[in-house]
Amino acid sequence: MATRDDDPRTTVWSRDGSEAGKMTGGSRQCALEGCRGLRIGVRWPDGKLTWPCTKGTMERPDGSSQIL
Repeated sequence: MATRDDDPRTTVWSRDGSEAGKMTGGSRQCALEGCRGLRIGVRWPDGKLTWPCTKGTMERPDGSSQIL
């Protein structure tokens, strides 16, 4: 069984694919008018926490996500 650390579904890749962050498990509704996506917490290697919207990501073949 995969643990959270090695599960590709918890990995989010940067727009250019050069960095991989990990989902924190936190989420909230996107506040953009008309958007029905979720903002997911992502912790990057430099320690920064961002909240990309799921409507602005795509699923990669390995099950991870990438910011568009």
